[in-house]
Amino acid sequence: MTEKAEKIVRVVTVTGADDSIRPEELISIAKDYPFVEFGILLSKKQQGNKRFPSRNWWEELYILWRKNKLALSGHLCGEWVRKLCLGIPSFFEEFGYTRKMFSRFQLNFHAEHHPVDDKKLSDLIRQYHCYKPIIFQMDGVNEKIFYSLDARWEITAFPLFDQSGGNGLLPGEWPKQPPNQYCGYAGGLSPDNLQQEMERISKVAPGPIWIDAETLLRSEDDKVFNLEKVRRFLEAAKPWVKS
Repeated sequence: MTEKAEKIVRVVTVTGADDSIRPEELISIAKDYPFVEFGILLSKKQQGNKRFPSRNWWEELYILWRKNKLALSGHLCGEWVRKLCLGIPSFFEEFGYTRKMFSRFQLNFHAEHHPVDDKKLSDLIRQYHCYKPIIFQMDGVNEKIFYSLDARWEITAFPLFDQSGGNGLLPGEWPKQPPNQYCGYAGGLSPDNLQQEMERISKVAPGPIWIDAETLLRSEDDKVFNLEKVRRFLEAAKPWVKS
């Protein structure tokens, strides 16, 4: 380690657990790394494909969560996000009771412009999400959605600085952490580069923050959520985590 690690990280999110593993394999990781959060990608169209677990898989995860209280976040993509932004509750209605296992939701925009009805979106969040935090992907296109929701009472909104969109690309520079704003950093983080990138992030973010990795935790052919890489990533993150 070239610099002393600053304890600025509160949560480390590893995203993309899917049908390539068994849900119960997450339990031992959570016990070894209590700061881990598992980000579950949710898409109506893609469920059952790589990165997006099937309905049967997430229903098994829900049963495990009830017994073990894993830290889980639901990362919404595609049609469910587009409709949510317009005030249409299709995700909450179709996903059903299992949504309770997610302590926070993330809206993934993937740098595509999303029309939004601010009032209807905020009303839906209050109605269905019980005032739990909502994460907004700050992708260079849809930031205004975060700022409009963050200004509304009774909505807890956190920004995630991520212009990679799940493509595993590092940014040229990491954005500065807004004053007094809990936020996340993602995009191209891996077990091999985390030390170097945390040194860069710590120069622009005094904390507290969370970090999130996805693409570079997978097998080379992208078909498998690689648990060995996940453990290496969490081990690399540990010096930066405030217990």
